[in-house]
Amino acid sequence: MKFGKQKIKWIVPVPDNVEDLKSIYRKLALENHPDRGGDKIKMQEINAEYTALFEELKDVHKSSRPDGPKTYRAEAATKETPEDFINICAELFRLDGLEVELCGRWLWIGGNTRQHKEALKKLGCKWSKNKEKWSWHFPEDAAWQYKGKKSWSMDRIRDRFGSERLGADEDRRSSAAALAG
Repeated sequence: MKFGKQKIKWIVPVPDNVEDLKSIYRKLALENHPDRGGDKIKMQEINAEYTALFEELKDVHKSSRPDGPKTYRAEAATKETPEDFINICAELFRLDGLEVELCGRWLWIGGNTRQHKEALKKLGCKWSKNKEKWSWHFPEDAAWQYKGKKSWSMDRIRDRFGSERLGADEDRRSSAAALAG
């Protein structure tokens, strides 16, 4: 399959919004990243596909409204680059004992985070005392939360934006093996 000039081999079916693209990429990266025993060439191909698709989908988001369209286009273009998500995933894969959850465009990081506190800070993650988790997101994605809204629980966030979880390292490995099988 071709998408513009980029041949699409790994990210299939091609998603119609950036949240689904990130979810598919994270699963493929977890399975194929060289730091986790995957093939370097295959990971480079996956990264190239992600980059091409991201450029097309970066402002197309999954709608959480059951009565509306399935996707919508953001009013303002994002400044996020495909490398931002590629890099944070690669760095998180190197840290043992983490539970990573993708909710919309945000990553929530739990599990054994105490030993990785400084590394998470260096990656731009922020600690949420109420949720007892670290979060990572592109700065512009946080703008909506400061408009008079109370802090949301993780359950409310999951209900609104969806959730994809992979647990601590053993769970990640078994999830990745299940995806391959």
